[in-house]
Amino acid sequence: MNNYFKKYWFVGLIVAILALGTFLRVYHFADWLHFELDQSRDAIVIDLAVEEGAANLPLLGPKAAGSFLRLGPIFYYFEYISAKIFGNTPAGIATVNLIFSILTLPLFYLFVRRYFERKISMALLAVFSTSLFLIMYSRFAWNPNNLPFFILLTFYALLQTVDPDEKRKGWWAAVASGAMAITTQLHFVAFLVVPMVTVVFLVIKRPRLRLIHWFAAVLIFVVLYIPPIVNDFGTGGANIKQFAKVFTKKSTKNDNSLFEKAVRNYKENSLSYLLLVSSYQKAELPKVNYKVVPAVLVCDEDCTKGTPMGILSIILFSAGIILLAYNLIKVWRQENSPQRDFIILICLWFGVSFVAFTPIAYDFAPRFFLLVAGLPFIFLGLMLQFFGQIIKNRRAALVALIVIVAIVLFSNLRETQARFSQLSRAPFENFKIKADRILKEQERVTMLQQEIITDYMEEFYKKNNFPIYLDSDPFYRRAFLYNLEQRQIPRDDMRNNKIYRDSNYFLIYPSGDNLDAELDDYTDKFEIIGQKEFGTLLVFNLVPKKEFITTDSQEFRPKGKPQSGPNVPVRFRWEEIFAEDSEEE
Repeated sequence: MNNYFKKYWFVGLIVAILALGTFLRVYHFADWLHFELDQSRDAIVIDLAVEEGAANLPLLGPKAAGSFLRLGPIFYYFEYISAKIFGNTPAGIATVNLIFSILTLPLFYLFVRRYFERKISMALLAVFSTSLFLIMYSRFAWNPNNLPFFILLTFYALLQTVDPDEKRKGWWAAVASGAMAITTQLHFVAFLVVPMVTVVFLVIKRPRLRLIHWFAAVLIFVVLYIPPIVNDFGTGGANIKQFAKVFTKKSTKNDNSLFEKAVRNYKENSLSYLLLVSSYQKAELPKVNYKVVPAVLVCDEDCTKGTPMGILSIILFSAGIILLAYNLIKVWRQENSPQRDFIILICLWFGVSFVAFTPIAYDFAPRFFLLVAGLPFIFLGLMLQFFGQIIKNRRAALVALIVIVAIVLFSNLRETQARFSQLSRAPFENFKIKADRILKEQERVTMLQQEIITDYMEEFYKKNNFPIYLDSDPFYRRAFLYNLEQRQIPRDDMRNNKIYRDSNYFLIYPSGDNLDAELDDYTDKFEIIGQKEFGTLLVFNLVPKKEFITTDSQEFRPKGKPQSGPNVPVRFRWEEIFAEDSEEE
């Protein structure tokens, strides 16, 4: 029995960690789904393809934030497959994201195991699996959410491609190419960073592959990019021209100097690396006011409280960089060493992403750090490895490892429990939240909460069969309209400038906010006849004043297919391409 335990205890712990990470991602997945502006926008695209056939899928994907640039469409194709398998619902569409996030866990372990011994690798897997940042980005559908999986797959396959002991290098080169093609369609910064890391790494390593393998790798990449290539042929390259514009726009959005951006980038990376590893969101660092000479530090009360942890984040981030350089020097002379290849790749991943982040340092969004999601944990691994080397007593080193990991796990699980508690209370209790560094939410709103509110509005529709008109916070307006359409309830945006007698009007806004300005937009023409609180959201029921009614009712026509707006690069659907080909024939 003792021999059996000694042989399988490690496997049992790995399975337990994977089970915990999976549980934290699937627990109340459908009820607590994050479904807002971008998610409802994408769901509308998938609805059309599910209802009328896959030929209605677009050749381009979602727009990059604040621009007309569109990413590749692979994200939509994943969502379409998910909807066909798991149901055309917000949760069904998002399930593919959940699956990839779960698969990221064992892939991460295999990746770090190439360099770290198994105890450290297991410790890193435990921290990675319980990171609130990664948990939250696995629990809804969004094009950047699968970056951790496909970036790790790209880099793991690259390492296999150059591994001297690997017999199927050509096959792994094809996997790396396919994973990179998918990665670059998920986020516009990934389009720059991942190919650059890959190319430089291959130039350094110069793997000896048969010509057929190089050809297969290139072919796979091109095939996965056929949709955007075809779309740009049809529009004269309109979309690819937007790429340079969006990066230039983001990098020149403010007048800060390159030095100021580099300082800001270092600060943001330090805080975000700490956030990913520990889930701690209250760390702060003073802002630098460069407009006065000499420059001064600005720090409010919250900043003052969070500065100690902010300083710790700077120290840990700097220590990680130093240890990365130290390990590179240590393994540099080890020719044909998997450990050397791993460190070279990590240096490129960190260096290229840090450089790419610098021009946009004043326009950061949390999702950008999905691009480097593995690096903070690898930095932690380098620190654990270093402690193990300087502590000569093996038992003392093991105790130190356990204590450090236990502290980090406690922080992760505590923050996750607090977030899950908020999500469970959101439909039923009004409460305010502090700064959210993960999703940048102002309040907690769940899919279950939206369904309960939709049930409430549907009751009015069932009584009088009048269409529903609503306005809401911009984050939720489109989501509620989508939920009503899924139930085949006639509905429209309340901002269409017409007022109907036969109607049900609703306003939906965060509870507890000062809503005077929002209500003033409507109280001249409407009377508020009721209001009901649904936890963090407040619903107002309105009726139009007689003198402002423009007509009795609205005629709802069959929903047309989406068309690109004026001055916006055209996004074709496959049926349009096939139709053009048929006409030419």
